Amino acid sequence: MNYDYSCDIVVGVGSGVVNDTAKILAALTDNDYIIVGTAPSMDGFASATSSMSRAGLKVSLPSRGASVIIGDTDILAAAPAKMLASGVGDMAAKYVSLCEWKLANIIIGEYYCPNIAAIVRRALDEVAANTEGLARREPHAVEAVMRGLVLAGIAMNYAGVSRPASGIEHYFSHIWDMRGLEFNTPVDLHGIQCGVATLLSLKLYKYIREIKPDRDKAIAYVSNFDKEKWFGELRSLLGRGAETMISAEAKDKKYDPARHRERLDVIISKWDEIVAEIDCLPDCAEVERLLRTVGAPTLPEEIGQTGDIVRRSLAATKDIRDKYVASRLLWDLGELESAAMVL
Repeated sequence: MNYDYSCDIVVGVGSGVVNDTAKILAALTDNDYIIVGTAPSMDGFASATSSMSRAGLKVSLPSRGASVIIGDTDILAAAPAKMLASGVGDMAAKYVSLCEWKLANIIIGEYYCPNIAAIVRRALDEVAANTEGLARREPHAVEAVMRGLVLAGIAMNYAGVSRPASGIEHYFSHIWDMRGLEFNTPVDLHGIQCGVATLLSLKLYKYIREIKPDRDKAIAYVSNFDKEKWFGELRSLLGRGAETMISAEAKDKKYDPARHRERLDVIISKWDEIVAEIDCLPDCAEVERLLRTVGAPTLPEEIGQTGDIVRRSLAATKDIRDKYVASRLLWDLGELESAAMVL
């Protein structure tokens, strides 16, 4: 019997995994894509990439962005509580991602668009303004979360990079996912993990805020950094997924002493500007209240991540992508291990 597998359009009904898979299928078949979101749980509805695992490494693969996104507020408001908590966690992460996008612009000259950042910030502010409504599962409040998640995906498409919606907090989540695949360790929903990691990231930036950059200390730290020893620790933490990250260093050269000194010069000369951007971050307690309102975990232990794993994960976040995030700034300042102790 012969079957005709041709189609005119790809339709996804669901959320994260369904959406990621359907977008790839749409790209492979060169068809338009429609997503009917059933839960406001993640920010991939409008993005043109799909989060997947390949050779043990979490990667974002090019896929087909949706032509139509449907979100019925009655359906979204009736989604499992954990799915809403995940969406709120993914939105809270934008506080950090927007800050880091600007810091990367200041320190390494990375492209930054204030207009795109403003789209995400306004959406984030709308979610925060609906905290009480979220606690009661009011449709208009849930709609604010869904709209924010969609706008975050649109912002990533406009920017051509994930910067407006993803920073070090996402890297913590990716590392925990990678460990789960390799060692069967605890894994939770992406947004749940991002919410917890957002609070960790805010603690890191509070620490950074109080640093007085010390050129001699930073240079000595980098001079004594044992790259091969670190690669061994990375393999211990992540297994086979570490190999791709280690190979990427040959291209990235973030550990090169000469490049470090160039960055350090910029960091020291623009420290007041860096601090001013960090000062725009919300207080950790404010974000914790938002997460607790929707029943989201706020502590690593609540999602099965021990203090030791959190600290080791922090060190690994600087290797998972070629993106300047808090852990790279801390490494450049010679403060990475000291900062880990606040987590």
